[in-house]
Amino acid sequence: MAAKQRNMEKKKITDQACSWRFSLFIFLILKNSDNVVNGDSLETDRQVLLNLKTFLEAHNPVNRGIYSEWGVGNSIPPCRWPGISCSEQQRVIGINLSENNISGEMFGNFSALTELQHLDLSRNTIGGDVPDDLSRCKSLVHLNLSHNILDGKLELKELSRLEMLDLSVNRLHGDIEVNFPGICQSLIVANLSTNNFTGEIDSCFDGCLNLKYLDLSSNKFGGHLWGGFRRLTEFSVSENLVSGTISGSMFAGNCSLQLLDLSENNFHGAVPGEISNCKDLAILHVGGNKFNGSIPPELGSISSLEALFLGNNSFSSVIPESLLNLSNLEFLDLSNHKFGGEIQNIFGRFKQVKFLLLHGNSYTGGLDTSGILTLPNISRLDLSYNSFSGPLPVEISEMPSLNYLMLAHNQFNGSIPPEYGNLPNLQTIDLSFNRLSGSIPPEIGKLSSLLWLMLANNSLSGKIPPEIGNCSSLLWLNLANNQLSGRIPPELTKIGRNATRTFESNRRHNDRIIAGSGECSAMKRWLPADYPPFSFVYTILTRKSCRSTWDRLLKGYGLFPICTAGSTVRTFQISGYLQLGGNRLSGSIPSDIGMMQNFSMLHLGFNEFNGELPAQIGQLPLGVLNITRNKFSGQIPAEIGNVKCLQNLDLSYNNFSGIFPTSFSNLTELSKFNISYNRLISGVVPRTGQFATFERYSYLGNPLLDVPDFIDNGTVHLPDTNGRPNRSARFVAIIVSLALALTAFVFGFVSLMVCRMVNSKSEPQKYLLNETTYQHDLTSSSSGSSYIIKVIRLDKTAFTHADILRATSNFSDERIIGKGGFGTVYRGVLPDGREVAVKKLQSEGIEGEREFKAEMEVLSGNSIGRRAVDGSDECLVEWAKRIMGNGRNGLIPVMFLGSGLSVGAEEMLELLRIGVRCTADAPQERPNMKEVLGMLIKITSSRADFKYSIT
Repeated sequence: MAAKQRNMEKKKITDQACSWRFSLFIFLILKNSDNVVNGDSLETDRQVLLNLKTFLEAHNPVNRGIYSEWGVGNSIPPCRWPGISCSEQQRVIGINLSENNISGEMFGNFSALTELQHLDLSRNTIGGDVPDDLSRCKSLVHLNLSHNILDGKLELKELSRLEMLDLSVNRLHGDIEVNFPGICQSLIVANLSTNNFTGEIDSCFDGCLNLKYLDLSSNKFGGHLWGGFRRLTEFSVSENLVSGTISGSMFAGNCSLQLLDLSENNFHGAVPGEISNCKDLAILHVGGNKFNGSIPPELGSISSLEALFLGNNSFSSVIPESLLNLSNLEFLDLSNHKFGGEIQNIFGRFKQVKFLLLHGNSYTGGLDTSGILTLPNISRLDLSYNSFSGPLPVEISEMPSLNYLMLAHNQFNGSIPPEYGNLPNLQTIDLSFNRLSGSIPPEIGKLSSLLWLMLANNSLSGKIPPEIGNCSSLLWLNLANNQLSGRIPPELTKIGRNATRTFESNRRHNDRIIAGSGECSAMKRWLPADYPPFSFVYTILTRKSCRSTWDRLLKGYGLFPICTAGSTVRTFQISGYLQLGGNRLSGSIPSDIGMMQNFSMLHLGFNEFNGELPAQIGQLPLGVLNITRNKFSGQIPAEIGNVKCLQNLDLSYNNFSGIFPTSFSNLTELSKFNISYNRLISGVVPRTGQFATFERYSYLGNPLLDVPDFIDNGTVHLPDTNGRPNRSARFVAIIVSLALALTAFVFGFVSLMVCRMVNSKSEPQKYLLNETTYQHDLTSSSSGSSYIIKVIRLDKTAFTHADILRATSNFSDERIIGKGGFGTVYRGVLPDGREVAVKKLQSEGIEGEREFKAEMEVLSGNSIGRRAVDGSDECLVEWAKRIMGNGRNGLIPVMFLGSGLSVGAEEMLELLRIGVRCTADAPQERPNMKEVLGMLIKITSSRADFKYSIT
């Protein structure tokens, strides 16, 4: 019995052991199964990365990044793949695919990499929403999605381990309160700048106790200022809609701030002196608000202060003496106030200051009594947009540290002192829009570090000194709208040949100063807003981006890709321009012009150049070539067709002859073209390709030129008469001349009527700002008469009829960008550089009013593409984007299948994709005509029943 009992107990123990082993076995199976599902091994990490590679290659069939090298050699472990980092336990913890030309949506399964700590997808063109999957990457410590085109709302509230978050320069919108303070537990750095976030920020970050760096700039945040910012090291809320006053209590207690940027908001009232409690503050930026009262004298006790930005407010003109105690102060900005009269003497006592910005005030008189000209450390002196008068001070030549001299838009007169050539470090001279006369001093040629020479819109005369050719760094030369005469010296083609030494010097000097108030206004004067490729740069110039753009220019880094002659391959390189338009220059263009390989723009229009255009011009990497209104003759060089990336070509109003160059068919990127009024040009304009897309004004006044019928520009289509016009041609030419004369008369009459209407006493008062006496100073007129005009305010911009005439060059034909049923549209450039479209209505009364309202509907977003579809709230463009989104994975939208459109639905979906790309918000995302044509050909070739003849 005892033996039986022992056997039973033994069997029980054995059964328990088997049960335990079975349970352990099942547990291990489940554990391993869990590993496979969640990626808890290097092998499963490998599979996730290969899935990521497949996803990226599917969305980026052409320009692929380093991810294409993943898994190429089976023997190479994932930890050695480019862009991948692993832990000591051989798990993937980091992915860096920054600047890898990634487009399309974001990969939606990063959470399968359960140990992922660092994810950097910055500086690509990733779009769409931030996927919910990203919020499940609970191990993330470092997340950088900056410089993409992500949109949608932000939901990352579960990332409690996050220490660094960078979402800057995207299109994210909505409120951020759903994320904060949920992800604040470990957060140290948060950069949400340059998005479309809204809502209030006064309590979002209260729980972010470890936060040190917070950048909320360039959004649409409103409400009042968050009061806890003083515990941060750096805080920026610039370029938002935050309002209210700044209380001194916000700076009570410990203040750790080193950078405080409240600029470009709606703050008002006084700046509290308690800011001086921030003893480590190095940069204080309160510009672009509505602050008033006195500048706090307590600021003079912040001994660490390096930069003080007070511009564009309404402070009183009394500068506290205590600011002189700021021994580390290098940057002082008091621009865009209403300071008038003689400049304050105290500025001459800021011996420590390197950057002095006083532009946009109303100072008068000279500079001699201010003491500014004796400052020993001044590097940048910006006194533009004031009313300084008298001769240019010779004493400027005794400022040894001067790098940037900006005196544009004043009333200085007399000649340019030759002593300015004695400034060895000078990189910029901007004396444009003054009343300077005399000749350009040859001593300018001694300035080997000079990058910009801006002398436009003065009354300078004489010849261009050949010594300028010694300025080996000079890349941006603007002498337009003066009275210069004579030939272009051959030595001028040597400018800008080697700016390396200047750029390297600038790279060695990295100033800590953030973007101020001088860079944007200067660059908008220096980069011509109405010409590509500079126009692209102009569109991205915000206050926040100005500093980086400024730095790139000064350090010699290209802003946009430039083609080499004969190639469409683009490389980022520094690019300059030569602007000589609006003078009295004559003679031929030097054949050495082909040496100017660092120049992408030549504007030689409105002069008296003659002879043949040298073929060497086709060797330049040009984006713009404008030689309108000269006396060039002979054949148009076929070599211009080698400039594959040319975007703007204006040969109008010359005496060219011969056949229309067939090589122009290579200019597939032209967006503006004008060959009008070259009466001896003959041949046939191609009926396909780029030249068939231009408006008829591109071909007017060429009776021998055979243009496509659908252009209908009134040019005579002649039979073959050995190149000689017959009697019909001469008769039509006479009729055309009479018609043009009549048109000119009508336009003049309309201009007079518009002027009288503007001056009319019956004009509705809601458009009137004030009445003022205006001195007519258009460069095309020498009239000195004064008259009373109305100042009109539209969209926060004040302008007059004279401003419109000036912006459109007196409604010049060169400015025409289109014509409608009731008037002509002209391109205009306002004095601050902004581009506008001006339509001159040819109808009055009801018809003109109806046309004006129709135009306003289009401009306000109610045009066909932006109008609601079928009574819904969704416009056609939005509808197309939604449909394309539903079919983004190659699935045909259900609405197509259910509406009898299944045949050809795939082609329709592809056409919608093309349409959505063409209506992208950012210009750089839109395809050019060549790319569109390629996509259409691809669609038509994908089915045998689509047979289009491409000729």
